[in-house]
Amino acid sequence: MNIGKLTLQGKVLSAPLAGVSNRPFRVLAIKARAAMTYTEMVSSEGIIRNQTRTMEMMAIHQDEQPVGIQLFGAKPEVMKEAASITVEKIGPDLIDINFGCPVKKVVGRNGGAAVLKDLSLTEDIIKATVEGAGETPVTIKIRTGWDESCPVFEQVGKIAERAGAKAVTLHARSRAKGFSGSADWSAIRKLKQAVSIPVIGNGDVNTCRDAQRMLEETGCDAVMVGRAALGNPFIFKAMNDYLETGIRPDPPTVDEKIEMAQIHARLMVEQFGEEKGVVMMRRYLGWYVKGFRGASELRPKLFQVTTIADMNDLFAEYQRTW
Repeated sequence: MNIGKLTLQGKVLSAPLAGVSNRPFRVLAIKARAAMTYTEMVSSEGIIRNQTRTMEMMAIHQDEQPVGIQLFGAKPEVMKEAASITVEKIGPDLIDINFGCPVKKVVGRNGGAAVLKDLSLTEDIIKATVEGAGETPVTIKIRTGWDESCPVFEQVGKIAERAGAKAVTLHARSRAKGFSGSADWSAIRKLKQAVSIPVIGNGDVNTCRDAQRMLEETGCDAVMVGRAALGNPFIFKAMNDYLETGIRPDPPTVDEKIEMAQIHARLMVEQFGEEKGVVMMRRYLGWYVKGFRGASELRPKLFQVTTIADMNDLFAEYQRTW
């Protein structure tokens, strides 16, 4: 699939996830054959103010590419400047605009999905970001609309194409639905029929068969995986292999999951230092042991670890016991 001048290998992308999609997560996703990764969404206001935390979130390296930086904001002139700074200082493979985030602290600043309530503003933001990004492709990520009563995804897709965006990702739920209920894949099919730029489908892609069904039922160009990858970077290779061969791979064993969690933890320590990195790693450990026998006893212990050694000791004890 081509997104502007960018050519992706594979049809399974790793979604931008707030509080999750840091460098270690992105590195593991790329090693597992994700076609692309994204940073956590980044505030355009933070970029133009050169805020340290914001700039740290955008730092990328070759071993996690192709990678997109996802921006959010409600002011076209700020988005334009932020895109220009991002391209000049960071050099991502693309810039993605978040029009889908349902979180209150984002929509409360008229960012994320809130922009879908004003389609004129939506167009102005896309045009400004495209102008600021220059030759770097700009894409957008949207929901079906603010709520069920006002689906605007087809209109926004056409606006995006007209404004110069090179692809659109649709999470097939409204902002009001959050992550509840079932994603409406028919919306992805309708969007694909409405625009000529690539469409990436998102929502309820949890298994290899889900990925195949979404591609078949909607005609979308690629799928984006979010929550199903938590504690499970194996999913990208599994899905790509299944799409290429039709053979469903065996799920990872407990030992393989533990080994991956240990690799992940080492990357977190390399990135953030042991004290901070291990504390940040705790939430991922909870995801890695999902489905383990005795997980209800293991998980609280993992949530208390403060060093890599603590974590390794707990896993070793678990492997001896179970």
